[in-house]
Amino acid sequence: MKRVTVLIMLLIVSIIQLNLSAEGVKENSPEPVAQTLTIQVAGLKGPTSIGMLPLFQNRPDFAAGVQAEYQVVPEPQIMLSRIMSGEVDIAAVPINLAAVLHNKGVPYRFGAVSGDGLLYIVTSRSDISSMEDLKGKTIYCIAQGSTPEFILRYTLVQNGIDPEADVNIDFTYDHVSITPQLVAGNVDLAVLPEPFVSIVAAKNPAVQPVIDLQKVWARTSGTRTTYPITAVLVKEELLRSNPEAVDAFFSVYADAIDWVIVHPKETGALAEEFMDMPAGIIASAVPRLNLHFQLPAEARPRVDELYRVLYSFAPASVGGRVPADEFYE
Repeated sequence: MKRVTVLIMLLIVSIIQLNLSAEGVKENSPEPVAQTLTIQVAGLKGPTSIGMLPLFQNRPDFAAGVQAEYQVVPEPQIMLSRIMSGEVDIAAVPINLAAVLHNKGVPYRFGAVSGDGLLYIVTSRSDISSMEDLKGKTIYCIAQGSTPEFILRYTLVQNGIDPEADVNIDFTYDHVSITPQLVAGNVDLAVLPEPFVSIVAAKNPAVQPVIDLQKVWARTSGTRTTYPITAVLVKEELLRSNPEAVDAFFSVYADAIDWVIVHPKETGALAEEFMDMPAGIIASAVPRLNLHFQLPAEARPRVDELYRVLYSFAPASVGGRVPADEFYE
């Protein structure tokens, strides 16, 4: 009996020691490490991403548990490939491309507007200062069959000018080849976007923007505001799984755009560093880049109007139809 009692007591002591050891292990165990969400943010090289330059420099992690990686994408086809493959989570792209991708079923949603139009009529002539003055003239226009042509045609029509009968629209040059022609004086009237307006004016001060097509659109359009030109796409999966992170990103992006508007000289330096664009030219162009951050709830009326205008000229330019409600949700 004594032997049995001793064995029982030893067993009890062993159990108590095991429990104490287990509690000690539990108390000393490290806390589980929270997983970090990595978000890929991409901006297309050029005016589309000027508002992102402070983000490229500062690379902010905009929410707890979120690590952001920023990339400047050199060409539209590379950006398209990365979106189609789902490699990027947030991307700044031309606004018509956003509609095309949506209508192809690519799983991204419209997150925000980050820039308005930047098309201007430039000339070295002294007899042109209004849309009415364009009658009877040859207007050189870049990018036949795309947004610059459609914006020009729309604003002409809205001002009572027949694009077929009252003017001659010439598509001989693209945005690169027309620049030396304007500088040399071989072309004296053209539609041009920033920063090419500033590039030409710097090389030939006689060529200046005389008509702001954004103001013409605002004056004559149904919304009485100008048209947007840059959209921020957000991957559907990210919107559903972490909307707080998306909201936090948009907050820092809006602040970045505000900084760019106030600091054109510093923005020029960043454009040279991150996008190999001439600092002085970008600094001069910033006031005419019309950077503007706006969430879909406020932006949608003018986004829809732009899409309807583009669709009226070429349905394929927006992917065959004007995007419906789900694009913005």
